[in-house]
Amino acid sequence: MDSKQSPKMNKFQEGLQQQRRLIEQLRCEAQITRFRVSQCIDDLQKYCDSHIEEDYLISGFSKPSENPFKEKGSCAIL
Repeated sequence: MDSKQSPKMNKFQEGLQQQRRLIEQLRCEAQITRFRVSQCIDDLQKYCDSHIEEDYLISGFSKPSENPFKEKGSCAIL
């Protein structure tokens, strides 16, 4: 009988361990400081505005040779 109960107990113990890990994860997440989305958006806009000169997507490169993303060569299909 022990051999039949052992797999059931193992499954039960595995499920119990999984629930304990989930509870621990939820406890960790509950301790995280939360911010309102509107505050985060304002902070993000301020950051972007203060770093606009460094943003190559907005200002571009002064010389095309400075662009590290420029294609090195062209592709031709023969």
